[in-house]
Amino acid sequence: MAQDTDDINLTPQELQTLSELDSRQFGFLKLNSPEQTKKKALVVRAIKYLERMLVQAQAEKQRRKADNTKACLDDKENEDEAKGISIDPKTYCKLGHFHLLLEDYSKAMSAYQKFYSLKGDYWKDASFLYGLGLVYFHFNAFQW
Repeated sequence: MAQDTDDINLTPQELQTLSELDSRQFGFLKLNSPEQTKKKALVVRAIKYLERMLVQAQAEKQRRKADNTKACLDDKENEDEAKGISIDPKTYCKLGHFHLLLEDYSKAMSAYQKFYSLKGDYWKDASFLYGLGLVYFHFNAFQW
């Protein structure tokens, strides 16, 4: 699995382009149009990279948990080591933005919900709230 992640390399310019993308470009940046094929390919590569990274982190967390269970060690050091892998909640938010821009609403909703559950002060992130609102609007999941 580590080999798959190494296959995706992003240049600093591509990372800069990706960092500027969020839910506020929805409706203005049409990634499904023929003019935006390069940017769409970049976003798809970024999604693949982020998803692989999240899968690897989850697998590593489960492996460490299984190792700790087998060893039956209650040392404080082992507990801290098991919590060593930590994914920044903003990763899920960015993943939600990318899926929203690709108009993959169900995956965007999933990523936004994960961010919502992990981030205590989610209401301070305007682009998250806007993206989540757009996804809710798409699914008619809002109340007046």
